[in-house]
Amino acid sequence: MHANVKDYNTWHKVFEDFKPKLKEMGATATSIYREVDNHHNVTVIHEFPSKEHAIKYVNCAELQAVRKQAGVLVTPKIWYTEKL
Repeated sequence: MHANVKDYNTWHKVFEDFKPKLKEMGATATSIYREVDNHHNVTVIHEFPSKEHAIKYVNCAELQAVRKQAGVLVTPKIWYTEKL
């Protein structure tokens, strides 16, 4: 997922608070990256046991509300990949 956030520190705090729900929905690992020259651009990689688990997480109503609280400015770009 790639998102543009209003304030990285605010976003990260909300993200950390949401981690238990993320794990509850099946995430097995998470990595966070932010653009070196623009801390408003954040990329997050979640690993799930299946694409179905990932889709369920992405469509979770709580996630939509948390994004607003975290200051995500536009709908994030989301893509599904597999580790090779």
